[in-house]
Amino acid sequence: MPASGPVLVACNHISNWDPVLVGLACRRELHFLAKDGLFRNRVFGRLIRAYNALPVRRGGLDRRALSLAIGILRRGDALLVFPEGTRSRSGEVGEARHGAAYMASAGGAVVVPAAVAGSNELGRAFLRRRRVRVAFGGAIEAGAGSRAEYEALTNRIMAAIGELRRELQEP
Repeated sequence: MPASGPVLVACNHISNWDPVLVGLACRRELHFLAKDGLFRNRVFGRLIRAYNALPVRRGGLDRRALSLAIGILRRGDALLVFPEGTRSRSGEVGEARHGAAYMASAGGAVVVPAAVAGSNELGRAFLRRRRVRVAFGGAIEAGAGSRAEYEALTNRIMAAIGELRRELQEP
């Protein structure tokens, strides 16, 4: 994890606890995108805003959220995103959208792939002493891009996340 400069952390998403767990494992303060429905409850909305959450409207292109995310990166901060856009019920790494690649490119950021394992069984982890683990991979240069280059970068990011996830699954 680069100690400074713009970083987009791209992680698999299997539990609502993932932003918290990745944030705790990361040496840098993270901003993250969260579905706008989480902000409807005033108390919870204030809480997650206090921990750098930004609302994003799901189901289409949210230009406001995209602009805020790119602004965070251009300031030299770190942003956590889940390229799949939603949680994976199976726990497997799914198909990603190209938003993470676009944000990293437009924000001048490197991409640090990350993976979480065990967060979808957090309750059982305490009872059965199962491990919840987070791993970070090496930085991937984003560069400027065309649609084809965003697709290629997205594929590299997801391959790296998949490899980290497999490593975490090994006993």
